[in-house]
Amino acid sequence: MRRLPEVLRTLLVAGIPASGLLAQEPAAPPPTPAPEAAEPREAVAFRPLEGNVVINLPSVDVAREGTLTLIFTHRFQQPVQHSDIHDLYSFDNGAHIGIGLGYVPLKNLDVSFLRSSELDVYEAAAKYELVSQGPFAAALRVGEDWRTEKAQSKRSSFFAQAMLALSLGARARVTAVPTYLSRTNGFSFVYATPTPGDESCEATPFGSFICSGLYEHIVNVPVGVSLAVTHSITVHGEVTPRIGKTNAKGVGWVVSVEKSLLRHRFSFTAGNQRHTTVDQYAAGIPFSAQNRNDIFLGFNLIRQWKLK
Repeated sequence: MRRLPEVLRTLLVAGIPASGLLAQEPAAPPPTPAPEAAEPREAVAFRPLEGNVVINLPSVDVAREGTLTLIFTHRFQQPVQHSDIHDLYSFDNGAHIGIGLGYVPLKNLDVSFLRSSELDVYEAAAKYELVSQGPFAAALRVGEDWRTEKAQSKRSSFFAQAMLALSLGARARVTAVPTYLSRTNGFSFVYATPTPGDESCEATPFGSFICSGLYEHIVNVPVGVSLAVTHSITVHGEVTPRIGKTNAKGVGWVVSVEKSLLRHRFSFTAGNQRHTTVDQYAAGIPFSAQNRNDIFLGFNLIRQWKLK
């Protein structure tokens, strides 16, 4: 019985350190490693507001590689002012129609072809997007126009264009298109007196004058503006300055309202500029074309396919 207190004494002594350990505060958890710095997000790209054209002018944009584009341009021939309800305000009359194809075989390179029924013009061109950085983008375009309409004396024209675009926020873009054209289109007209300042007029042995309507080495800077109303509706406008040496009737202008769907664009157009090829719109409103105050309605229809 004497051993029992000794056993209890031993257990009590042994239990003191254990109770001390139990009384200690729990150890602090290991420090959580600091999270790695998040990678900076890429800047949000400016949303393109245009297809391969603004209305008539070429856009700075080039579709993705492998994209095929089909475009129809439709411009009614009769001005709205000279029509009424009986011909549905020019919609029942004939129209100048353009049919074109474009393809992007390589990144940033667009090759296009357009045939317009006005003067039976065939236009072939190549466009390359040079830079697209933040709000600024630039592209170059070169091509040739061939006029197959009868009574044409000089049928081909070379052109070179630079598209310089500046986006103003996410909804607006302004595009200047400096254009060089080797020769405008033209029909020959006979006048009793020469048109003042018309360099294409020559005197005939009969005392009259023949004005060919052909002008060499034209330089002009048309401007296009695009404004997004919603995510799928955009208003476009274009202005082509008048060039004095071509005896143009006035400044060419056209506006449109465009509805965009997936790879599909439809725009309704109105303006005194109804021409869609460079050899016809680069000089403003040609003297022999129409009154500068006439307004022509029309539309563009664009469809795209991804081939690769």
